[in-house]
Amino acid sequence: MQTFKSNLLNPISPTETQLLKKVFITLKDGKISSISNLHHGDYEDRTDLICIPGLIDTHVHLSQFYIRGSHSPSLLHWLKTYTFQEELKSKDVIYAEKVARDFFADSVSRGTTTSVIYTAPYKQACDIAFEVAQELGVRAIIGMTMMDANSPDYLQQDSTRAFEDSANLFDKWNRKTGLLEYVFTPRFALTCSALLMKITGDFARNENAYIQTHLSENKVEIKRALELFPQYGSYTEIYDRMGLLGPKTILGHVIHVDDEEISILKETESKIAHCPDSNFFLKSGMFPLQKLKEAGLDIALGSDVAGGTSLSMLNVMKMAAFRQNEYVIPPQEAFYYATLGGAKVLGKENIVGFIEAGKAADLVFLKIPPTRRDEAENILSRMIYTHEDVEIVETLVAGRKVF
Repeated sequence: MQTFKSNLLNPISPTETQLLKKVFITLKDGKISSISNLHHGDYEDRTDLICIPGLIDTHVHLSQFYIRGSHSPSLLHWLKTYTFQEELKSKDVIYAEKVARDFFADSVSRGTTTSVIYTAPYKQACDIAFEVAQELGVRAIIGMTMMDANSPDYLQQDSTRAFEDSANLFDKWNRKTGLLEYVFTPRFALTCSALLMKITGDFARNENAYIQTHLSENKVEIKRALELFPQYGSYTEIYDRMGLLGPKTILGHVIHVDDEEISILKETESKIAHCPDSNFFLKSGMFPLQKLKEAGLDIALGSDVAGGTSLSMLNVMKMAAFRQNEYVIPPQEAFYYATLGGAKVLGKENIVGFIEAGKAADLVFLKIPPTRRDEAENILSRMIYTHEDVEIVETLVAGRKVF
C-alpha cells in the first residue's frame, strides 16, 4: 500500500474539471483504494505537485517514431517519401526493438499511460512492440498494420498472410495481461483489398476485437479511395460495407465527411481519434469538431506520430484548441478528450481516465508553473498552453512507476 498527499485534477465532463486540494490518494494492488481528506499513517508529501489521470493517446504509429518532423506538403507525398521507407527498417528485429524502446520511453516521460498503436506491416515488429510493452508495464492496444494492395513491393503483404499473422498476434497477445490488447489494423482503403477488409471485419466482430484505420484525412486520399471502390457513394460507406465499423472501431482523422457519413458513424457507434497536430503539419484540413460533437459521436485525441510532431498529449491538447478557427475549446474540454473521453472511446471508462477508488492507478504527477488564480481552469490553462514549462515528475501505470 502506498499513499500520496497531492492536488488532484479530474475530468468530470467536457465542461467541468474537479480540483481537489491536498487530498490523500492511497494505492493498493495496482488500483486506487481511497481518496480522502484524512489519513493515519505514513504518506509521501506531493502537495507541490498536481496529480492527473494517465493521458490516453488513441492514434499513434510506433514504427514512425524516428521520422517525426520530416517536412512534406501533403499526406500521400509524406507516406511515399518518408513513412514507407522508415517502416521497412522495422523488418530488422534489432531496429524494431530499438524504436519500440525509445518510443515507450518517450511516451511515458510525457505522461501517456495508454496508447493505441500501429506498428510496421511485419509480424515480428508487432511482436517486439508487445514484448517491450509487457516488460515496461505500459498499457497498450497494439496492431500490425495490414496492407495488401497498391503498396510498395517491400511492404505489400499477401492477403491471407496479412490476416493470418494478425489473427495469430491476436491469439498470442490479446488480454495476455491486464494491460495489453490487440487491435486489427488495416491501414486504409487505398492499401487494402476488399477481401482483406471483409475477413478482418468479420473476425474482429466475432471476437469483439478492436479495429483501427484512417478515414477521410486528405481530399486526394478520398478521391483515390472512391476510384478504387466506385460502387460506393462515400469513403465511410466503403468501410461500412466491409464490416469495419462498430463500437470498437477507432477511426483516425475523419476530417472531410458529409452528413450522410456522419449518420453512418453514429449508427454504427464508431469512435473518432482526432489528430490536430498531424492535421496541421500535413495541411490535411480542419477537423469538424463542433459538427461531430453535436452529432453525438465519441471523440478522443491522438498524437499521430510521426505525422504529429510529438508524443506529448499536452501538446495535442493545445493543438486541438489552436486548430479550431471559430469553435472555442476551453482547457476543460481538451483535457477531457485526452483522459476520460479517451477512456470512453476505448470502452475503458470504468478502468482509467478518472481518478477514483476502484479504478486502475494510472496516474501522472506534474509540476506546473504558478498561476495567479488557484482554480481548475487556470491550472489547466497553464498545463496545456505552456506545456513546455511543465515537468512530468512521475508516471504510474497500474500503480507501478514507469517513469
